[in-house]
Amino acid sequence: MPGKYNIHPDFAKIPSITFRFSAPIMWLINSLMKMQRKFARRELALDCKTLALASADGGHFDVLVMTPHNLDKPAPALLYYHGGAFAMSCASMHIDSCERYANDAGCVVVFVDYRLGPKYPFPNGFDDCYAALAWVVREAGRLGVDISRIAVGGDSAGGALAAGVAQKARDEKLVALCGQLLIYPVLDNTCSTPSATEFVDVPLWNAISNRRMWAMYLSRYRQGELPPYAAPGLGQLQGLPLSYVETAEFDPLRDEGRNYIGALRAQGVEVIVNETRQTIHGYDGVATNAIAQKSMLERIRFLQQAFTPRVS
Repeated sequence: MPGKYNIHPDFAKIPSITFRFSAPIMWLINSLMKMQRKFARRELALDCKTLALASADGGHFDVLVMTPHNLDKPAPALLYYHGGAFAMSCASMHIDSCERYANDAGCVVVFVDYRLGPKYPFPNGFDDCYAALAWVVREAGRLGVDISRIAVGGDSAGGALAAGVAQKARDEKLVALCGQLLIYPVLDNTCSTPSATEFVDVPLWNAISNRRMWAMYLSRYRQGELPPYAAPGLGQLQGLPLSYVETAEFDPLRDEGRNYIGALRAQGVEVIVNETRQTIHGYDGVATNAIAQKSMLERIRFLQQAFTPRVS
């Protein structure tokens, strides 16, 4: 398989994994990830507080509020939604990345630990993500957040949640977001693009897992029924904020990311694009790789731009 695609050697050695989204398997994976987070070393100093919030259906979820020391207030804020196929909990790399965003972009990061499938398919986790944004808007003064400089962001499934939240915030006039940071985002439930059909054997995340993920995530709905905000690449894109969209070359999600970029631009939305080469879905898990390091700098640069007030 490594010879079939021009994948960087750092990523080509990662196995192709086909996930099954049964409750026992997800419990085992999430237990291992929790253990991995527990023993991960934290390098950057931040003020961190974990708070419990209520969602629309009365369920509860946690947010981790990460604030750099000596941050000038009111400060910009990034609500971040982690990836994991809507079913896996966050990895230590997600926390590491958010520490970088907070310190290097000079912002408060609200990291959302939303409820997960298969127990909580759409809309539970999405509702948690939207409730977290509403909470930040409501508590902006207490949090020291500048309401005019709030961005949303996420990777993979978290990218779908961020993009969907941005659309709902626009529709409900909750807040005028200053940006959306989307890292190899999940966007299209049809799984019909060339990359979503071809890449059945690429490392880590493949087209088969992608189809199974959507079946799990939309399990409360009839086949062919698409609830609002679940697949944001197929939603209404006018009036969205400055956007960053990052894609990976050998990722089943690559082409839906490209389609989304074109659709945003067609609606007059300013988009900053980072199309990475020789990469796979989740490639930035190899944090020492030069491509991953460059992408981290691109994301931070985008956040700095989004958080800089614009002269109208």
